[in-house]
Formats: sequence, structure tokens, C-alpha cells
Amino acid sequence: MSGFGIAAGHMPVNPLFPHARSRILRLPSDVVMACGDKDEERVKVMCVRGIRRWGPAAVALTLLAGFFQGIQASPAAAAGCWRATCSDKDPIQMGCDADAEILQQVTEADGSVAVRLMWSPDCQAVWAKVSRDLDTSPDYVYLTLWTTRDPDGGVEAYDTAGLLGTGVAGAYTPMRNWKSTTAKACWNDVNAQYDPEPMKYVIQDPTASGDKPVDLSLPALHGSCTDWM
Repeated sequence: MSGFGIAAGHMPVNPLFPHARSRILRLPSDVVMACGDKDEERVKVMCVRGIRRWGPAAVALTLLAGFFQGIQASPAAAAGCWRATCSDKDPIQMGCDADAEILQQVTEADGSVAVRLMWSPDCQAVWAKVSRDLDTSPDYVYLTLWTTRDPDGGVEAYDTAGLLGTGVAGAYTPMRNWKSTTAKACWNDVNAQYDPEPMKYVIQDPTASGDKPVDLSLPALHGSCTDWM
């Protein structure tokens, strides 16, 4: 008989463990069982090198259960979107904030405004977030997420939370797919399309003996940004 067959007077043979030894199991007194017992009135028990289950079918199910334990739900099953499908979506509504991490945070020296570049590993998407002290922050606070265009790297149309209303201490932008773009989060007090740090780069100083790097970024005006990431 193929598979897990049972011949008269013999224990079933597991093809995965053909050399398994039969041995007596010590069970409670009210349950009488033995591996390899020929008494048809007794319950047959599969014994495979320490694996003890009720018959060959249960052994097979146990092996399958162990195999499927390693299979986990895809990220899309846990969150409402994945990469490109997250673009323009709300991170909270999509459940992407559940595992959100801060890629970088920039806080004003007086602590009045803090801007963050956020991302979700499950969603593979980024967004910008800002918080402010209502007593010390500027009257006008705009939040913008800048992203590079795929595939040429040009600056893409921005995503913004707009102007924070009176008494509003924080806001966040829609998301962008972080698989095919780099991004930075900015706040400013001019308008939603204003970039307070339009150029940020470093050169090597040719006059220095050590050829040390020199930051030639334009000074930040009317706000601040995280690095491009």
C-alpha cells in the first residue's frame, strides 16, 4: 500500500521517516496504547523519533502545520496600500501610521516648530508631519512634502497640508511611494509652494590642504527642511 498504509498486524510506516523505531509510550493508566501492538482493540499510535500523534493522518497534519507556520500575511494584508497605491492617500486612513517611523526630524532652536519626514515599512510610503507650539510659533505655518520625479530625479509636484488653521497644533501630508523617489519634509511661513531650502549641497574646498568638504547650501529662510532621503 502506498502512502501512509496500514498492513494487518503492523504499524503504519511514514515514508518521511522509514526507519522510525517503535517503542512503548507511558500514558495514564486509563489509556492503554503501544506502538507496534497487534491487539486490534488497542489504539494504534504513530511513534517517530519522539513525534507522538494519533495516527498517520495527524502526523501529516502536524508536519504541514509546521510548514505553514513560516508563512505570514503580505504587507498589503495588514495595511490599506503598498508603494505606488499609497500615493496621494491618507496615512492614517490607510493604516500606515501603525508602524510609522521618523526618518528625520528638524526642530527650531526655540522649539516652536518641528518638522518630520515619516515612513511606513509596511506601506513603503513617506509623508511629512509638523507640530508647533501655539504660543511661540509663527502665525503662519505651512507643511510641504517635496519628492523627486521618477525616473529623471527632477523635483516633483509637492504635497501639502496647507496652512495650519488657528489653534491647530499639527498636521500631515498625503503619502508618496518611497520605492521610486527621494523626499524631504519642510515647513515655512510664506506659502505652500515655498521651499525654505531650495538648494542643499557640499563641495570640496580646493584651497584647503586636506580638501575638506564645504557646505554651500543656501541659508534656510522662513522655515526649515529635513535632508533629502
